Amino acid sequence: MATAKPTQLKKNRTTSEKLEEGMKLVKADLMAYKKAKNSKLVVLQDDKIVFLNPE
Repeated sequence: MATAKPTQLKKNRTTSEKLEEGMKLVKADLMAYKKAKNSKLVVLQDDKIVFLNPE
């Protein structure tokens, strides 16, 4: 069974897939930062602004 190299996989991704992967990384970094600083996370839920603990 032949496997594709990671560089080949990256070339075949669409722009939306690249953006989605990047946003997942941003979310993970933001959560790590909020946990480290012990600060609230501001999110929009059901058209209301909600402050959550990052845990």
